[in-house]
Amino acid sequence: LRSRTAAALKMIRLALLVGLVAQAAGFSAPCLLRAHSNSKIAAKGAEELRSSGNKGLSLARVAHSSALTLKASVPDVNYGKLQHAGVLVQDVEPAVKFYTEVLGMRNETHLRPNLPYDGAFIGCGSTQIHLMQLPDPDPKEGRPEHGGRDRHVAVTVANIDPLAERLKQNDVFFTMSKSGRRALFCRDIDQNAIEFMEDTSISS
Repeated sequence: LRSRTAAALKMIRLALLVGLVAQAAGFSAPCLLRAHSNSKIAAKGAEELRSSGNKGLSLARVAHSSALTLKASVPDVNYGKLQHAGVLVQDVEPAVKFYTEVLGMRNETHLRPNLPYDGAFIGCGSTQIHLMQLPDPDPKEGRPEHGGRDRHVAVTVANIDPLAERLKQNDVFFTMSKSGRRALFCRDIDQNAIEFMEDTSISS
């Protein structure tokens, strides 16, 4: 078992090395051929580790993925801003009430297209949060107390003090950023974490 694991790891290291050479060479045709062969080597290494039940399987997956992502040059993508974030809720109506009445965001559900499930659009600044009433595969209990250590949506506000006051008045628990920044984290009624970052450049 030990010898099989060592051989698999050796193949993975070789795969990564050849892939890096291909990348440094600007993805020339010969290097691309090696990279293609390289992915097969990594795949074989991953299979060896999988069959051996070794705990290093995650390393095999990383190596295999690294080899497969070596592609020829492609056109640049011109991105704009993050248009919206989607969060799952159990019941849209109380969720909208929380986001609008507690957090002070806007109900923009009139802009929402006709979808085969209930939901709402919540406006925050120039972007939106899409509340989707769909089954949530994530547990509600046992999540980190501090939202910064969990999946979260981050939005900016001109001043976090009024928001902190609203949260206190509505008995909503929140924590401050551990980095010392002017930012706070809270959770909505469905345990989705939200970060509010102070940005004094925002006009009031």
